[in-house]
Amino acid sequence: MALTKGFITIATGKEQYYEIARNLLRSYRFTTENPLPFALLCDAENEYTREFDDVRIFKDAKCNYLDKLEMYDYLPYDINIFIDADCLVYRDINRLFDVFENADDFSCFGRVLPLDDKTGWFEYDNLNENMKSKVDFVVGLHGGIYYMRKTDLCKKVFDCAKDFTKDYYSYGFKGKFTNPGDEPLVALSMAVNKCKPVKFDFTAITCYWEYENNMKLSFKNNCAYVTVNDTYTDIVHWGTRFTKTSIYLKQISALKLLREGKNCAALYLSDFKYNVCILYNHILNFTKRVINKIKRILHI
Repeated sequence: MALTKGFITIATGKEQYYEIARNLLRSYRFTTENPLPFALLCDAENEYTREFDDVRIFKDAKCNYLDKLEMYDYLPYDINIFIDADCLVYRDINRLFDVFENADDFSCFGRVLPLDDKTGWFEYDNLNENMKSKVDFVVGLHGGIYYMRKTDLCKKVFDCAKDFTKDYYSYGFKGKFTNPGDEPLVALSMAVNKCKPVKFDFTAITCYWEYENNMKLSFKNNCAYVTVNDTYTDIVHWGTRFTKTSIYLKQISALKLLREGKNCAALYLSDFKYNVCILYNHILNFTKRVINKIKRILHI
């Protein structure tokens, strides 16, 4: 019997998260010739959940990063790829199953680092002696994508990560999280369970906030292009704060019009409207920076 496979994302709490999850789904289906099933893990069913192929309800949603650590019990497929809801897909991403084909049962994009490395999500020197005996490498990873086979090893990665939350602040994890973040916990659990990330691939996913003013984005041309490193990427990870910006909303408007089969004139008018908003925001932000600099000079 063939193994089932598909994509999943998470939306819990605010309506905003459900809306951006649906945007992710629509972008995937628009850019993919033969879309696979796409599931939503959430805390309630509503108008946004209806479009997903499978909907699984968390029994006790935490409405923060830690909901990711509950995924294993709700995995809908034999082989699953999780994508953060604040992402948009610009090219066919079914190829990711081939990218991770030879990966461990739990994997992601990232780096395998030596024990003396200081750039991963945790540092070996901050671990107690018992934990040090279990770790042979440090993990740096991007939590926007997780690859998961429904196996005992995958479950163990989640169980250990959840167990580490009890003493989260004793590990000296990196990252500025208001609540415990999933990435440091997953990184340590991967190291303990000998699961390694796949080498980070900028053509698969790129963080918008790292290239904010150096990206060309177009659903019409199935294009997300980073100008500074001459790279096309499949997925843009926006970050929740940027999903409220005119630049993101411009993408969603274009996607909507294209899905409805609107003509070029409608797309042009939409782009023009949002480009005006983007220009206005640039001018406003520039003005604020100038005023603040003058105040600092004058000690106001």
